[in-house]
Amino acid sequence: MTLAPALKPLPAQPPKSGFLSVILLVLLGAQMVGAGQSPAVHASGGAELKQVGVKNGTLCFADGTEVALWGVNFQTCLWWEYRRISKKGEFTPFNLDEYKAMVDQSFDEIQLMGCDLIRIHLCPGDFTDAEGNLVQNQWLDLLDHTLAECRKRKIYLHLAFLNEMGSTLKDSFVKQGKSSKWQWMAAPDLIKKCDNYMRQLVNRRNPCDEGRPYKQNPALIIAEMINEPTFPKEKPAGKDAELSEPGMAAYKAWLGRKAQPDTQDAWLAFRNETFLSAINRFCDFMQSEEVKAVPCWNLYWAKGPIHQLPGPYDAAAQSRIELVSFSTYPGQDQSKLVAGQKEPDLNEVNFLPYLEQSLRRADWQGWLQTPAFKGRRARIVYEYETWHNRSTYLYPAMAKYFRAQGAQAATMWTYTFGPLGPYMSPGASHNLSLTYTPRKAASFLVAHEVFKRFPRFGEYKTTGSDTDNFDYCALSLPRDLSAFSDDATFIHTGDVTREFIRIPASPQRIVGYGSSPFATYQGSGLYFLDRGSGAERNRWNLRILPHFEWLADKEDHGQSNGAVSRLDREKAMPMKLRLPGMKAGTKVWRREGNQFVEETSSFQGNALSFTPKPGQYVIE
Repeated sequence: MTLAPALKPLPAQPPKSGFLSVILLVLLGAQMVGAGQSPAVHASGGAELKQVGVKNGTLCFADGTEVALWGVNFQTCLWWEYRRISKKGEFTPFNLDEYKAMVDQSFDEIQLMGCDLIRIHLCPGDFTDAEGNLVQNQWLDLLDHTLAECRKRKIYLHLAFLNEMGSTLKDSFVKQGKSSKWQWMAAPDLIKKCDNYMRQLVNRRNPCDEGRPYKQNPALIIAEMINEPTFPKEKPAGKDAELSEPGMAAYKAWLGRKAQPDTQDAWLAFRNETFLSAINRFCDFMQSEEVKAVPCWNLYWAKGPIHQLPGPYDAAAQSRIELVSFSTYPGQDQSKLVAGQKEPDLNEVNFLPYLEQSLRRADWQGWLQTPAFKGRRARIVYEYETWHNRSTYLYPAMAKYFRAQGAQAATMWTYTFGPLGPYMSPGASHNLSLTYTPRKAASFLVAHEVFKRFPRFGEYKTTGSDTDNFDYCALSLPRDLSAFSDDATFIHTGDVTREFIRIPASPQRIVGYGSSPFATYQGSGLYFLDRGSGAERNRWNLRILPHFEWLADKEDHGQSNGAVSRLDREKAMPMKLRLPGMKAGTKVWRREGNQFVEETSSFQGNALSFTPKPGQYVIE
C-alpha cells in the first residue's frame, strides 16, 4: 500500500531573495530537516509532560494548574479498526512497518489539529490468552509503538483497559458477546483474569520506549477499567443466561449470602453492589500497582441514567473514585428514527436545544451538576461526535457545553486513519480527518480553542436559537459556519466576513477553509499560515493541504463498496493574500524536497496573488 506524503516540517531558515540564497538554502535545508526541526505550523506537543492528580474535584497538573485537554480516540492497536481498513483492500497483506508509518502520519495530522490527548480503549481479546496473560503479536507491538510516540511527541494518554469488539485470539479470556462486561465485574474467576491482564500490562516494559514500564510513561495520565461497563437491567434469561454462566453463578452465591429470594429487586441490588465493588477494587488495583495515572470510571452514553437506571451513578457517587467520564452524541437517537436510511443526513438539524436540555435534565446529563458529583469528582468526556453530521457549527457548541459541565478533557470517537478516508460515506456516523473532512477539521480546531478558554462550569446559553456569538467564537447552523478569533489566532470553517466575527488586526496564526479578509481561496483543503516573530516578523510559513472532492452523490449513503471521495495534490488554485506587513517586493517560495523554488507571483494594492498547488511555502 502507498502512503500519502508525510507532513514534513519546514526548514527553520526560509530563503532570502536572490539566486545565491536558494543555493545556500539547498545546503542548509537538508541539514536542518535531517536534524529533525519541529513543524513551522502550530502543532500540539512541545511542553514537558506533567503528572496529573485530582484535588477538590478538580483535575490538576502537579504545579496546581487546571487540566484542559482536547483530542481524539486513536485506535492504532485495535484489530476491529484494522478490519475496517482491510475490508477496503488496504494493508492486505498486513505489514507492521507500513502500518506504523500510517500511525505516525496520523499522529502528524492530529497534532496539526491541536490534539494534546488521545484515548485508546483496548480489546484484550486481541493479545491475551485464556488466563489473561499477554501474548506477543502485532497488536501489542502497535500498542508499544503508540505509547512510545505519545511520550516522544508529548501527547497525553487516556487508556481504557477492557472492551470487547471481537477477538483475534480464540483462546483469550475475553469472549465475544454482550454478556462479557458485567461478568468482568461480577464473576470471581474472570475478575482474577482481568486483574492478571491489567497487572501484566501496566508493568510491561516497552521495547519501543527504552524498556520503560507502561505505568512509568509520563504520558499516561488517565486509566479506565472498562469502556462502557454495561450491566443488564434485568436478570439474563434463555440463551443470555447460558452465555452468562460465570456471572449467574456469582449472582446465585450472592443470593445465598444475603438469604434473598430471586426477584427483580434482588437483581438490581446485586447489580448496584457489583458496580460499587468493581469501582473500589479498581482504585485499589491502581494504588497497589503504583500506577500514577488517575483512575476513572466510565458512566457511559449521552442520556445518562435514562439509559442505564441510576445504579451505576449511585455507585460512583458512593465509591472512592475521583474522576468520572461521560459521552455525548447529538443525533444518536434521531438517527434511529429515520426509516429506510442506513446513514441519515442530520446536517441541518438544530442540536443547540439538545445540549441545553442535556445540561438541565438530571436523567440526561444534569447529574454532573448534582452535589454528589459537582465539586467532589472531576469529569472528562471519553467520547463525543456529531452523529451523521458534517456541519461545522456543532463541535464548538459541544466544547462550550462540555466546559459548562465542568469537563477537563474530551476525546472524539474516533479519528479516521488515511486509508479509510476515501471510503467514508457522506453520511458516516463517525468521521473526522484533517484532509478528508477539512471543514469539520477546522471546526474541531475552533472547538479546541473554545475548550481551552471557556471557564469550567461557565454558564451555557446561546445568543440565538440556532446561532451563538460569545467573546472569541461565533457559530451558525443556517450558515454552516464557525470561527474563532483573538489577537493572535484566527480560524474559520468557510467563507467569513467581518460581520460574522471580529477580525484580528495582526494575527500570528491563520487556519482557514475558503476566504476571509486575509485570504481569497477556492481550493477545497485547509491552509495554515504562521507568522514569524522578532526579526522574522515579515515572514510567513504557509501549508496548503490537498483538495478534497466527493466522487459519489451524497444520497448514496455509502451503499457502494468503492471509494466515495479522493484527494487532489496537484491541482493549482488561485490564492490572494492580504497579510499584515506585506508590501511590494514580497516573494513566494515553494518547498521542493529540501530546497525552495521561487513561485510566480504579483503584488497589487495590498494583495499578493499567486496560484499554488497543495504544499509548503514561505512568503517574505
